[in-house]
Amino acid sequence: MVELRDEIVKKSFLQFLNRGYKATSLKDLEQATGLTKGAFYYYFKDKQEILEAGIERYFSVMREETDEDVERVASLREYIDLVIRNKEEGADLSQKLFGCFVLEVLFFQLVLEVAPLFPGFRERIYTLSKMRLTRWEHVILKAKQSGEIRETLDTSALARNLISVSSSMLNIEFDDPNFQYIFSDMRMQFEQYYMLIKK
Repeated sequence: MVELRDEIVKKSFLQFLNRGYKATSLKDLEQATGLTKGAFYYYFKDKQEILEAGIERYFSVMREETDEDVERVASLREYIDLVIRNKEEGADLSQKLFGCFVLEVLFFQLVLEVAPLFPGFRERIYTLSKMRLTRWEHVILKAKQSGEIRETLDTSALARNLISVSSSMLNIEFDDPNFQYIFSDMRMQFEQYYMLIKK
């Protein structure tokens, strides 16, 4: 029973990500899972409850840098490596939980779409985004002070650009189980930025 409930959440959540919440009908979910309307209502009271379970699951696999990480790293380059490792770990967990790699940008769009239904999820995304920006800015300031990168760079603008690199994996194959190659483009973009900003 638990396995079937998990399967409903997994397959339905992928439908919501691909189509959007409003555009996904119960009929779409029935087709994606091979279940009847009655089976859905046995496990969930409505489509909203299924979505909520999927969002919570995705939050559980997200890997974020901590304030301790920010203090511990010795350079911007080291922080970039940490960000990539965390993204890879989150992708691995996502692959295991959902059967495919889930793009963070699609998840964020879905949460914003359903913000009126789940204001708490929107607040979590907003808080997460602010924390990411603050941490990048802190690392960039340390890199300026140590002479690793040019002091004339705008800290906030650079932080926003680097955040966008870490969320920009758009040209990928969802169903490929070996998703390690996905991160090569991110590494290359980070390396290009780094070459432009270092002293």
